[in-house]
Amino acid sequence: MRMKKNMVVGIAMVMGMLSFSAASALAAGSCCSEGKCSDEQVVQQFTRETAGLAGTLKAKDIELRQLYGYDGFDLGKANDLETEIKVLKDKINLVAEKYAISSCCFV
Repeated sequence: MRMKKNMVVGIAMVMGMLSFSAASALAAGSCCSEGKCSDEQVVQQFTRETAGLAGTLKAKDIELRQLYGYDGFDLGKANDLETEIKVLKDKINLVAEKYAISSCCFV
């Protein structure tokens, strides 16, 4: 029974991530088509500079999603992960501000 529950939670997480990715892609497409991300060289520099942060952010997000799926939920660990995720997002936003890149170009 527990295995079945974990599979359902896992599938739900994957579906949520896919839905979010599709929505983000649509939002970014409309933003970038308005010319807010027109300097491709600047966007590439931003992407290179934030690649490590973005990778860590994705890993922390996956870890948090998995934590929410466990029966023995650890609220302290969840709070720590949420704080780490916020710090990573803030760092990425600072780099975006440095290059004057709209948030819809990298969400």
